[in-house]
Amino acid sequence: MAWWRIKGACCLALLLSSGLFISVSASAAKLEEMLEIKSALLRPCEKNLAYDCVKVDVRFNVDAPIETVWQVITDYQNAAQFISNLRSSTETSLATNSVQVEQVGRVGWGILNVDIRTVYKVSLNPIEKKIDSVSVGGDLQTVRMVTELKSKANGGTLLEYTLVTDPGPWAPLAITEELLKRQARQSFVDLRREILKRDNATLKR
Repeated sequence: MAWWRIKGACCLALLLSSGLFISVSASAAKLEEMLEIKSALLRPCEKNLAYDCVKVDVRFNVDAPIETVWQVITDYQNAAQFISNLRSSTETSLATNSVQVEQVGRVGWGILNVDIRTVYKVSLNPIEKKIDSVSVGGDLQTVRMVTELKSKANGGTLLEYTLVTDPGPWAPLAITEELLKRQARQSFVDLRREILKRDNATLKR
């Protein structure tokens, strides 16, 4: 394991044990009405597998049409411009509705930050508004993601997202679970901002 991973994991463990993680602000409490995040440790990851995983489930409501939400969440080439914890994001077309996405994300707080590289094969289903992603490279051992959009009666959109990952030696599972929940919260705050921005731009045309 690289020295910065050992150092980062140890420092994060100390922060967790001493209760020094940043608390959720009052404004963030309002976000909870639109954003529900749950997590669990899967031991084992799946039946007949020897390793354990972290699972994160997200339900996200946004007042924008499903097509606008789809446009934003599949804009991998420009994702680093509106997702604050992404340092870079690029996509390469593999086939119709299939792309490879390489991203570098920053994980941590304050001066305790590390960069994590991930490479995914992404299968897009624009008819059912569903995305299946699986890691094919990068720093994490295993990553699987499923995202699905559903139109709501009021014209808004419900986004349901599931992430299952075995981080390997990067950090203990309990710390990884907390990190992933916080990263998900920030990412969906950023996504909401970009979705509403594009929706407003469409309405003004």
